[in-house]
Amino acid sequence: MIKTLLFFLVACTPPANAHFDIDLGINIEREYNGSYTADLDPFAPRGLKNSYLSSVVVQILDQGMPIGSGSGNYFRLGKHRFIITAAHVVDEQEEILIIERGFSMVEAKVLYIDQISDIAILVPKEKLRHTKAIPFRRDINNQMGERVYHCGHPAMQGWHISEGILSGTRNDVLMINTFAWPGSSGSVLFDATGRVLGVLSSIRVDGPFGMPVLIDHIVMAGNIKMLDQETLKAILKNERGN
Repeated sequence: MIKTLLFFLVACTPPANAHFDIDLGINIEREYNGSYTADLDPFAPRGLKNSYLSSVVVQILDQGMPIGSGSGNYFRLGKHRFIITAAHVVDEQEEILIIERGFSMVEAKVLYIDQISDIAILVPKEKLRHTKAIPFRRDINNQMGERVYHCGHPAMQGWHISEGILSGTRNDVLMINTFAWPGSSGSVLFDATGRVLGVLSSIRVDGPFGMPVLIDHIVMAGNIKMLDQETLKAILKNERGN
């Protein structure tokens, strides 16, 4: 019996140079194309990897002209794809571009905005190709001293990863001891396991004439606690009308 099965398998195995021109009607193209992604330390924390792989530039336009920019991160929840950024970055503007690595651009619209927590949700008009959609998971413990990571785009100068620690809370605003230049506002904070804590909101400026100094800053971040999965699902469902 075994000999018969082996003979059948060998007989059915095509030669190495065989070619099948069969259209099965299945699209096997991957959603994420990492062609422009820099090599990451394979032993780096998942939160660091998530912050970099999902990071985008949020460009604000007025009559087609750039008037400001910030940062954001790309997420998925079921079939939905969305971007989390800071509310003050988009400020309910209608002309918003999402810039990926490789400088491909996709239009986006504001779906949800919370001025109090300084958190906004954007929906790109098509799926991003050079940015990885990270599964949305929250970290609601907010333990003092835990490591956090974010990736920002200060002055549109590329993708910059920063590490810090959660140093305190004030009126439910997270206080992060980390390095961040203006232009990183809207960057999502991840813990070491890749869960979301909050969104970079503002940077304390200590230098003269309003210039940031080259030291660690106390960065304030909007707390993501209020944005649980059920609330997020309802927001995304209403956008699609289903």
